[in-house]
Formats: sequence, structure tokens, C-alpha cells
Amino acid sequence: MDQTSPTPEKKNRSNTGLLLLVVLLLVSNVVLLWMLMQRNKEVDQGQQQIEAVTSEKENVTVMLENMLASYDTLKTDNEQLTVEMEAQRERIEGLLDQVKRGNYSLAKAKKEAETLRKIMKGYVVTIDSLNQANQLLTAQNIEITQQLGEVTGQRDALDSKTQSLEGQIAKGSVLHTTAMSSMALFMRNNGKQVETDRAKKAEMIKSCFTLGENKVTRSGDKTLYMRVISPDGTVLPASESDNRFQFNGVEGEFSARRVVNYQNVPVEACIFWTGSEEMRTGQYIVEIYEAGALVSKSSFDLK
Repeated sequence: MDQTSPTPEKKNRSNTGLLLLVVLLLVSNVVLLWMLMQRNKEVDQGQQQIEAVTSEKENVTVMLENMLASYDTLKTDNEQLTVEMEAQRERIEGLLDQVKRGNYSLAKAKKEAETLRKIMKGYVVTIDSLNQANQLLTAQNIEITQQLGEVTGQRDALDSKTQSLEGQIAKGSVLHTTAMSSMALFMRNNGKQVETDRAKKAEMIKSCFTLGENKVTRSGDKTLYMRVISPDGTVLPASESDNRFQFNGVEGEFSARRVVNYQNVPVEACIFWTGSEEMRTGQYIVEIYEAGALVSKSSFDLK
């Protein structure tokens, strides 16, 4: 039997089909490669997001744990303040537990943690003020005890004191300081006050001084007024609404005040001012007044 060879038309169809198959394979390979690259890109982005969330979670956790440690160092005999601090501590513990479990918005947790930290700083300042007040009350109690034991002598000396009053005024009874230093502070998470010369970090101003010996002025409680003049010439406002007093024959504002028990001998004292906004850069002038007269003056710079 005779064998017939393929016609040219059949060969062309076969070659065309083979070529289409090769093209389809190439296209499918390119598509698969592109899909693989997109998948790898999505995996990388997902990993970055996980790392960012993990880092943020660790930051919030550390902040909350540091606040709990700071509350361990805060001690006061004030029952109401103790109850309030315990309630804040429980809020921190609850928030910390939710963050660790991962069932709480990190953004919301961070915002709430910042609010709790500000509340804690307020307790630190309040406890410091209470401690100062307790020290003052202790000194007053000692003075009262001494006064009760000397009532008879004071009564006998009353006429003599009255006669010497004009002499005391003539000699001068203005207090003065033998040393004074003023600085800006910021509060660490552990509640420790640290000096700083950076305006962005400064949260409060502390002025310490030693009232020198003055045998002329009357002993007892002395109200000391602190004026902090900022680089733009304005007086930093006090936290209390009634912040005006008489000094140098005029009326002006004070930034903070404190009562000190003075017994005509050197005594150390500090006055604090706490701000609510970021402080300016430049030189700050701190003035201390008592009975309308300038007691002392100092300055410091913030950059």
C-alpha cells in the first residue's frame, strides 16, 4: 500500500498550535511570577505592621509598668489622697492587663496612659506640698508649745516690746537671703525631679534659698511671694485665681507663694511653680518678695 506524506497545510496548523501553546505557557509563567512577587510584597508589609504593633505595645506596657512602680514610692497620711491614688493604680493595672491580652486599642491605650501619667505627676506635686505643710505644722506646734511655757515671761515683756517697736522699724526688718538658686525641672516616670536647661522638657520651676539671720524683724509665719518673669517680660501665672499682691509700692502678679515659719535665725526654703504649657527659650528672672520688699533675685536660661 502507498503511504501519503502530510500536506503543507497540516504541517502549518501543527506548528501554529505548538507556537500558541508555548506563548500560553510563557504568559502563564509571567502571571505566576507576578502573583508570587505581589504575595511576597504583602507578606513583607504584614511583617512590618506586626513589628510596629509589637513595638507600640511594648512602649505602652513599659509606660504603665513604670507608673505602677512610681505609685509604690508615693506615701502619704492623707486618707482621701490614698484612696484616690489606689483607684488610679487599679485603673493602670486594668489597662495594663487589657494591653497584654491584646484586646484593647493601642492608640486608645496610649492616650489613656498619657492621661494617667499626668494625674500621677499631680499627685507627686500634691504630696510634696503636703509634706512641706506638715513640716510647717510641726514647726508651728513646737513654737506653740514653747509659747505656752513662756506665757508669763511674754506678758511681763510686753511693755518692753511695745517700747522697742519704733526702734525695730528704724533699724529695718526686711529679710534677706544668703544664698539663692533657681532652675527648671522635669519629672521622670519614677517621680524624681531632674534639673534641665531645655525649654521643651521643662515642666516646673524650683527656687531655693536661705533666709538669713535677722534679729530685728518679728518672728513667726512669713508669706514669701515668687515672681517668675519669662523671656518675653510677662509674669508666669499662678495656679490660684487670686494671684495679686503689693510690692515696691505697686500691685502686681505673683507666680507662686509659700508660708515659712521664721524664728530670726537662718532657715532654708524652696518654692515651686508648675506650668501647663511649653516654656519659652531665653532668660528667666526669679524674684522673691516678703512684706512688699524684694528679698532676693536670681536667673537661669533655657534653650
